[in-house]
Amino acid sequence: MDDAVFDDGKGSGVRARAAKSAVDAYVQKGRQPPADLLALAYPDELPMPETAIVSGGYREALNSIRDRAYLMGERYAMQQMRADRAGMNMQLLGFLDAFQRQLRALGVPMFVAEFVRSCERQDELRAAGMSKAVCGKSAHQYGLAFDLVHSKLAWGLTTQQWTLIGHIGKSVAARGRMKIDWGGDWHDPYDPAHWQVRGWRLLAPNAP
Repeated sequence: MDDAVFDDGKGSGVRARAAKSAVDAYVQKGRQPPADLLALAYPDELPMPETAIVSGGYREALNSIRDRAYLMGERYAMQQMRADRAGMNMQLLGFLDAFQRQLRALGVPMFVAEFVRSCERQDELRAAGMSKAVCGKSAHQYGLAFDLVHSKLAWGLTTQQWTLIGHIGKSVAARGRMKIDWGGDWHDPYDPAHWQVRGWRLLAPNAP
């Protein structure tokens, strides 16, 4: 599944310069540049420049979830070890590491609350109304998803704050040429902490 490989592909020249000009035009208008445009503009630069990836009304959203001091503390370091990576898809972990690098550059502390999820855990979440998927029908059971939350606000971000996180993650995925689905794009259920490999069932042939 070549399109699922996270690749720090190089690129420059006419296309990159044109894309950067287009990104600048979005920023000047106070609008967020599309993820695919950012990937063309900054194909070999991660983290991407803050002025390119965050603009307009999302500046306030960014400032409200920043905490650079927290990033330097022991609690943040401990949070990064909270969820067990055993059994996770290595390509997805490559995306996560790049995503976290971009978030740290922006001063936003986040951590993975959950990687691989057992059937018992899936049934528990479904019974609590926190998931609609039955055991075996979630990408979590196959190491192909993770839930990323804010270090201090956890799941309690506003819609605009989550939208910003989604924009950042999708921009990183586009730049790495990895096809990722974000749960914040879903309506039923809306799950903005959730990230999974697109078409994950192709990598989990035993999934029902």
